[in-house]
Amino acid sequence: MIALEFKELVEVSTPKGDGYIWYMIDYGPHSDTLYTIILKENGECWQMCHKDFRIKQNTTMGICSSYQKNGFYKQPVVEGQPVNQ
Repeated sequence: MIALEFKELVEVSTPKGDGYIWYMIDYGPHSDTLYTIILKENGECWQMCHKDFRIKQNTTMGICSSYQKNGFYKQPVVEGQPVNQ
């Protein structure tokens, strides 16, 4: 297991809102890496896999917004339904 606390917060978009990656846990090759994300709006902490969020646009690092296809991360979250449909 590897655990990493980010010194520089990485801004992300998630289905639950925008936030920052705070912590990462890698349990090894047989499980997904988990990221603890703190939401900006309400301070909630959520653990998500890498497929559940996208890094926000950062021109300095060459990250453009075109990868956020179909506005997936702008859709409201519906309770009781899976995030990735």
